[in-house]
Amino acid sequence: MKVQFTRGAAERWQEVIRTIGSVNRFAVQRIQQQVRRSLRRIGQFPSSGNFVREYPAMPVREFIVEPYRFVYHVDTARQLIRIVAVWHGAQLPAQPDLPAP
Repeated sequence: MKVQFTRGAAERWQEVIRTIGSVNRFAVQRIQQQVRRSLRRIGQFPSSGNFVREYPAMPVREFIVEPYRFVYHVDTARQLIRIVAVWHGAQLPAQPDLPAP
């Protein structure tokens, strides 16, 4: 399946990258590599992520690249996985916005 970020999730991820990169460029390279691996994995195995415990009734899953949580929605009809939120593990997560069907 194809994997893409929603606009809000992409903006949040870029903010994280800028923040980490301003402190340690090697750390930013490492986390980007880990996220790329995780994105490839969910593209191949969309059900491999965990359900989001804070929102058990929502059709979303997550994968974790410490200390960040990447929340995604699987659209099987379109063969598309959308990353809908990027949260720091210490955050109290707001309900993710799902894309319109």
